[in-house]
Amino acid sequence: MMSFLKQMSLVPKGLKYKTMIAFSLMSLIPLLICVWLATNFIFPNINMFFGLSLGNISFILFISLVISMLGLYLTRQMIDPIVKMACDAKVIVNGDMSKVIAVEGEDEIGDLGSSLNAMTQKIKENIEELKLYGEQTKLINMEINKKVLALSGLLQIGNLISSSTEISGILDFITQKIADMEEDAFALIMILDEEEKEFTAASSCNLAESVAKGLRIKEDEAPSHIAVADKNNAAGATARLFSYFGPGNFISLPIIVSRKQRGILIIGNDKEGYVFKEDEKELLKVFSKQVSIAIENDLLIKKAKELAVKDELTGLYNHNYIHTRLDEEIKRAVIYQRPCGYLLIDIDNFKDFNEKSGGAGAEILLKALADMLKVSVTDVDKIARLTSDKFAIVLPEKNKKQSASVAEEIRKKIENNLAGSMNARGKVTVSMGVSENPIDGSTADELEAKAEALLKQAKSLGKNRVSV
Repeated sequence: MMSFLKQMSLVPKGLKYKTMIAFSLMSLIPLLICVWLATNFIFPNINMFFGLSLGNISFILFISLVISMLGLYLTRQMIDPIVKMACDAKVIVNGDMSKVIAVEGEDEIGDLGSSLNAMTQKIKENIEELKLYGEQTKLINMEINKKVLALSGLLQIGNLISSSTEISGILDFITQKIADMEEDAFALIMILDEEEKEFTAASSCNLAESVAKGLRIKEDEAPSHIAVADKNNAAGATARLFSYFGPGNFISLPIIVSRKQRGILIIGNDKEGYVFKEDEKELLKVFSKQVSIAIENDLLIKKAKELAVKDELTGLYNHNYIHTRLDEEIKRAVIYQRPCGYLLIDIDNFKDFNEKSGGAGAEILLKALADMLKVSVTDVDKIARLTSDKFAIVLPEKNKKQSASVAEEIRKKIENNLAGSMNARGKVTVSMGVSENPIDGSTADELEAKAEALLKQAKSLGKNRVSV
């Protein structure tokens, strides 16, 4: 019975079949009208022949009404799903991908609804994939930008090193660039203190100064390899570092200079469970190598300065040379029982002069003073520039009286001649301290200390004088 009813139902039939039925039903109406006209006007006796009242207008209208209702119902059955589907499609077009088109029939309209639902689902999946791809692309772009910034920083670090920038400035720049690689990250560079045998903070970024300065790691406790610290598996010096840095993880890299560990580079953040990627580790290795190069370059510059014997500005000997020379002259004087004098000269009010005349004016003054000192002593005597405004002269074979006489002549020459040649306002004067071996000491350090004390005495007594 159910099988028969299903076969008779129009639900599973196609639109073509339903359209033919609707067309057929609607075609009966004009046919009935023709029958009515024929039975009433063309063949009026046919009603008597059949014994029927086919010409009854009421009967014809009733049949036409029934047929019209059937045709209208069948047409609505085809049109309404299409209209509803069009409305649902508009909602989907406006961006609501969660909308599902109701599939009510098994005909072409039902197939169209199912196809639209499948298409909508596919579009929805594609949009989700695009969003995911967009997020991944955003992350990739962020990583690329970080790498570009890091590489740019490495180039800048190289330029700083090659330009002989102060080591402190280079280390500060490096910690800043490393900290910029990750949001809320900190960076710390620790350098080995040879005397204390421990690593102390040399530069830090995004780390409280009190924390950085308070951190010390013994030389024998420092990690000598790349170590990723995990709070749950930390021990020894690494465990103590967490008490300084707080939560999160950090990574430490050794800074090797001339096959010896001279520093530690520490990078971290407060993100629990943060994992350092391999490419990040490789990049941090490059930064640690740059730190190594910067430190080694600084050591070489210092060694070069130690080996140098001349002051670049004045052409006089430097402090290292004159100290060594004074020590040698004292040893010779002791052996041959001969005196050796030492003069310490300081320009009075040099700071004020520098502020008024500027750096260029100060350099001119220093050069002029150096030239005056050169012509005031013999070829045996040695002159040096110790600091910006302090000079020294070693006077072999001269006792304190002779040395004091030389000092007084130099003082007067500077007072009377240097100011006019410099076009300076007021006089350019110097204060001097004079010491002698063996009266004031038997080593270079002792003679220098005595001359320094006498120089301070000359300053306290009003400057522009020689103190013996």
